[in-house]
Amino acid sequence: MRAPKKYGAVIRELRCLPEQTSPDFPQAIRGAIERLPEPEETLREILELSRLEPSTRFCALYGLLLRIRREERHTDYEQTVARYAKQFSREPYFVTFLAIIERNRGDVASLRKAVEYSRRATVDMPNVAGVVHQLAAFMAEYLERRSTPPTKNEIAEAEQCADKAIISSNGQVAHYHETKARILALRRDFDSARVSLTRAIELEPRDGRDHHRRLTQYHTTRIRIDLLEQQARWDEMQESGRRELAEFKNQQLQLMGLLAAVVALIAAGGSIASQSKPADGVALIQVMAGSVVIVFSAFSLMTARSLWRVLVSFLAGVALIVIPHLIGR
Repeated sequence: MRAPKKYGAVIRELRCLPEQTSPDFPQAIRGAIERLPEPEETLREILELSRLEPSTRFCALYGLLLRIRREERHTDYEQTVARYAKQFSREPYFVTFLAIIERNRGDVASLRKAVEYSRRATVDMPNVAGVVHQLAAFMAEYLERRSTPPTKNEIAEAEQCADKAIISSNGQVAHYHETKARILALRRDFDSARVSLTRAIELEPRDGRDHHRRLTQYHTTRIRIDLLEQQARWDEMQESGRRELAEFKNQQLQLMGLLAAVVALIAAGGSIASQSKPADGVALIQVMAGSVVIVFSAFSLMTARSLWRVLVSFLAGVALIVIPHLIGR
């Protein structure tokens, strides 16, 4: 089949790309698109060449969607996917397009759908770093946006995907490290998150079309990490305050119960002493006073800073109890 002369070189390059399921496909097609002077116009026209084999036309669709996504034209992206859905819905990468559409809608429910689509894509292409990274990135965004805090298993799954993508790409793709930084921040490992983000900034190609957009994204992530760390500190302070308040309430309740018991003891002791002989009444009151001192000394052990003061009070209480007994003998 003869390709149109105007796009012959581009079509030949698209035909020579690796298979879609190959780990080298995403970077190869990105490199091919970067070299085109007018990529969007060229790719749209190649897409309309119905006589071309579907695999070549799909590569043109992939490249076109890549350009549209870079410019964040969400409506155009969704319309383009819908237009070619009947022709390319069976292609392995098509489910990743659906995931991106859901993510672009912005609400939490759509983000959850984006994560599910991305999981399906990783089943079909488990060794493609870009596909695995998409799952990690969408999970990170979903966990950041969700009202309930992420679980350890969710963070572990996202981190595992990010690590797999980094290893598969030999650690040379900058925004994979930025995604890892976001996940580490969710785990509250803020120092490691900053290390990963610094690595992302260092690796970002200076001559790439996305350089300034990526740097803006990285600095936004750095601010997010700082805010999450500050929030974590506030949460710790609030939790500490709640614990101290709960302990204070418990101590107050215990003290009130103790005072009630002491009042009852004094009342009962006073009633008995009033009906006894003067010497026995005095001894009983003295024993009762010693008991009160011992009780308060024991209670003071929970809050006292000086053990010696508590010990002195305890010994004084013991003496008040023991002395009347010794004298009586």
